[in-house]
Amino acid sequence: MDKAENRSKLADNFLYMLEFVVDDLLITRPNLCAPEEYPTCTEITFRSIFLNIRDRENGSCVSPCSPKTGKCTLFTLESPITDEDVMHIHVYKKRTESCKFLLGLTELPMKPIFDRVKKEFDAQNINWEENVISHVSRLPKLRGPCKKASDCICYEKNRERREQWCPTSELSKRMLPLFNLCKMQTGNIVLILRLVCNGPSVVSSFPVQSPKCCPCPAIWPAPCTAPFDPCDPCKSVTTKRT
Repeated sequence: MDKAENRSKLADNFLYMLEFVVDDLLITRPNLCAPEEYPTCTEITFRSIFLNIRDRENGSCVSPCSPKTGKCTLFTLESPITDEDVMHIHVYKKRTESCKFLLGLTELPMKPIFDRVKKEFDAQNINWEENVISHVSRLPKLRGPCKKASDCICYEKNRERREQWCPTSELSKRMLPLFNLCKMQTGNIVLILRLVCNGPSVVSSFPVQSPKCCPCPAIWPAPCTAPFDPCDPCKSVTTKRT
């Protein structure tokens, strides 16, 4: 494996952090099937990242003096960012994961943001790749013939890690239009987005075997005795007999 390939793998294994805040949300074309009492939730999806940001309102007006809602997440990239990598944003009136009504959706291209943060990291941390490769090459080998006191080498001063990476970030405020599945604009959402690049990661992803599920009954879920409400699949229509 040559030096260039080593560098590319180091850059692909950076540790990033994304922070999101829903600063404002305006729905101009409401979903008339969505119950007003359901809370408004913003779902953000990017690769393996999924965040659900819930507004602190249940059918009432949002107070401008209340604190903004937001979340953050740490992650690594399993492959380089491309032009096809976009962040998907969906706004719902949601009661549960299986009971939600779409208010609007939009997309945000992410490659320009990652490129700018990575370029700033390279400028702030000169020769970081050479420093990492040099440090790794001087580590004692864990395999091979047994040598006395080989595990004590890590305690010597000339083996300590001297590099201290300077994280870089970009903070931006974006107003994005929301659309429904009929391609009609339903409103706008204002997101405060912050991407932080922390440098080479000390963690990596690993596969987890999913648990085995018990077999379901022959009929699941049980058939309903009353017809479904076309506007709300989570509840049935009750009919009155006269």
